[in-house]
Amino acid sequence: MKNYRVLSDIDEEGVPVRYRFQFGKLDIVKQLNNGAIHTEGDTKGVALFGKELFNSAEAKALTITEGAEDAMSVYQMLGSKYPCVSVRSATTARRDAEKDYAYINSFEKIYLCFDNDKQGQKALKEVASLFDVNKVYHVKLDKYKDANDYLVNGASEAFTRVWWNAK
Repeated sequence: MKNYRVLSDIDEEGVPVRYRFQFGKLDIVKQLNNGAIHTEGDTKGVALFGKELFNSAEAKALTITEGAEDAMSVYQMLGSKYPCVSVRSATTARRDAEKDYAYINSFEKIYLCFDNDKQGQKALKEVASLFDVNKVYHVKLDKYKDANDYLVNGASEAFTRVWWNAK
């Protein structure tokens, strides 16, 4: 969270109650007690979470996830070595990828690691269709719904195997 500059609002006992994920001039605020999400700020021009942390083509591969927590989880599970960013949601995935097309396309390999549900897989196909088929790798999650679930459940090694075996 520190590396991605995610802010945590805490209650009087020091327990986190909210996370603020910054997408440029937009904050996406997630309430921890009920999972409610709302946005604050300007949504124009906003696309990928974490993009400002990694230069274009700074590595061979870029991983794109469906959520900010997943991007941070992938980054951590891969040893904080490879750029990881996220789209805002499955609903906005194609638009977000179109907005940052040049940035995404600057990488030799594009790993798509979207949620293992109907909406996530639909979004994955929509984003994949924007790029050269030889550059896109599908990280097929099989054990858990998303990357963060792998991390939370102590399955980082299983995730890393899935990532390295992506086709």
